[in-house]
Amino acid sequence: MTGFRPRGIAQLPKFWWRTLQSLAQARRAAGIVAVQAKIVDGTYHTLTAWSDLGNMRRFVASGAHLAAMKNFRSLGTGKIFGYAPDEMPDWDAVYELWKLHGREV
Repeated sequence: MTGFRPRGIAQLPKFWWRTLQSLAQARRAAGIVAVQAKIVDGTYHTLTAWSDLGNMRRFVASGAHLAAMKNFRSLGTGKIFGYAPDEMPDWDAVYELWKLHGREV
């Protein structure tokens, strides 16, 4: 799970452009199991689930997602949290883990 908070309203257009491109890339990526996005308390969250770590790493390091990560700090702040569950994670459970264990990026 990633949670991102844009620095201000001026950053929203670029943020949304990068987000929509990254979500489209994720939805067609090899090994993707699920893609979800929600706004919670002004923080924009994405939750992705992958069949394997290799496909997830290839996604993170390529295309629209890589471009978004290169601009991350100029657009805002956020935290990430990832783990390897035994079954499809529940949004609320992962959100609670993200709040407790999320790492600032």
